[in-house]
Amino acid sequence: MRTVKIGLALGSGAARGWSHIGVINALERAGIEIDIVAGCSIGSLVGAAYSCGRLSALESWVRAFSYWDVLRLMDVSWQRGGLLRGERVFNQYRQILPFTEFSQCEKRFGAVATNLSTGRELWFTSGNMHHAVRASCSMPGLMSPVAHNGYWLVDGAVVNPVPISLTRALGADVVIAVDLQHDAHLMQQDLMSLNLTQNETESAVGETLAWHKRLRARLGRITPKRPVAPTAMEIMSTSIQVLENRLKRNRMAGDPPDILLQPVCPQISTLDFHRADAAIAAGQLAVEKKIDELMPLARTSV
Repeated sequence: MRTVKIGLALGSGAARGWSHIGVINALERAGIEIDIVAGCSIGSLVGAAYSCGRLSALESWVRAFSYWDVLRLMDVSWQRGGLLRGERVFNQYRQILPFTEFSQCEKRFGAVATNLSTGRELWFTSGNMHHAVRASCSMPGLMSPVAHNGYWLVDGAVVNPVPISLTRALGADVVIAVDLQHDAHLMQQDLMSLNLTQNETESAVGETLAWHKRLRARLGRITPKRPVAPTAMEIMSTSIQVLENRLKRNRMAGDPPDILLQPVCPQISTLDFHRADAAIAAGQLAVEKKIDELMPLARTSV
């Protein structure tokens, strides 16, 4: 009888978060049964759908996104603590995930948010699941915060970008963590290690180098003939990623996951939610890269 409980910690990462779908699909194909799911930010959104048996519906929805679909979901506001209200996208999400309570999940699920007043993390494991996911996804400056018991809540990534601790607290014996915000300065050999074909590798290398060239130019590391100042969104998202990476490394040093998956998709920026196909493929490749470590967790092995 299977007694070891396997937990999945899904990290923050904005549009790269669709990689979580690819990771989960690949784990299931490998026969690895997840018992517990904890999510932060976009990881909570995907994790909630997965825990309630609605991952395929979410995947169909996001794969159909076009650039204009994403724009239409962005309800811009300058008066509610963030650039976006978030109502349009979460109204759509409620149709994908009609369940409202944590108790309705097929798998045990938790989401992490940040109390803006105290600076502490808040774990949601019961109550209104949509409220918890919305709070966990409230990236500071981008999406308006959520009111909760007299406090304001923002993105869980501010305090716990990859919620390994929450996954263990929910009862996981083995934790598989998915880190989307790892350093994206990849060399060609890193991409070759993913067993891509030559054409796929050359394409990925070219796209990655072009992406970094544009980013470095905007941030002033490379001085073009006519310097272009980075946009407010680029400054905000890049700064948050730097802070998250430092925090995440410190937390993982004290509480490392048993297996760490790091999908490679640096060419996907913060709001590229229409690039689900590329993100999902990156998640699948991340599992394939660690398949030797993962196979002992398959149903027939545990």
